[in-house]
Amino acid sequence: MPGLLAAHLDLFWHTEWELPGGVTHPQRLLTLPAVHVVVEPQDATVIGPLRRPWVRNLSGTGWALGVMFRPGGFRELLGGPISTLTDRDVPIGEVFGPAGDQFAAAVRGVVTDEERFALAAAFFADRLVAPSAEQLAVTAAVERLIDDEAIVRVADLAQACHWSSRHLQRLFADYVGVTPKWAIRRYRLVNAAERVARQQDVEWDLLVHELGYSDQSHLVRDFTGVIGMSPARYAAACRTGRS
Repeated sequence: MPGLLAAHLDLFWHTEWELPGGVTHPQRLLTLPAVHVVVEPQDATVIGPLRRPWVRNLSGTGWALGVMFRPGGFRELLGGPISTLTDRDVPIGEVFGPAGDQFAAAVRGVVTDEERFALAAAFFADRLVAPSAEQLAVTAAVERLIDDEAIVRVADLAQACHWSSRHLQRLFADYVGVTPKWAIRRYRLVNAAERVARQQDVEWDLLVHELGYSDQSHLVRDFTGVIGMSPARYAAACRTGRS
């Protein structure tokens, strides 16, 4: 991915499905603090950061092309705080005007993944500018909390970034669309799921304390919302190869 695109975009993704008549498959996606632009045969939407589980029932035949932006990477394209998109999806034309609808039509007019990815890369390359210093700082902050499992509180991240907690909160609302506390909890739960999948021990009581949950039942509820099943069921599924 060229440098300018890489500064803003995390990845392109594409999926297709063909199910027998009458069969419905629930597709559940892990939600992280990111903006997606998604084009399908009937719809084209900009999906903001979702704090709730994302589940879609697939049926018949279909496909979807998606562009996932890095945390902070969609701010300048939106022209306003990402928090205005949180937990929402809007038609692509509301963000990009008629050009967005034309882009979606062009994607529908080709048939291969490579052609769709090339159209998406060209569309965004024409609209992206060099990232601002604030955008780079916010993206680096999110990458830091992903990589450093010792960061479990907002104060930890603020200290690591040499910012005040208030400044951190403001930047996250503007560029990421979720609070630092939510992002930290989400990535720590994902880290815990990865350890479970590798059949490594997770100190759940310690995690409850570190992440500020009132008790383990609240942590289990959030884990279930993020992963789609309880820690015990997820561990059993991983052991039997069904995760």
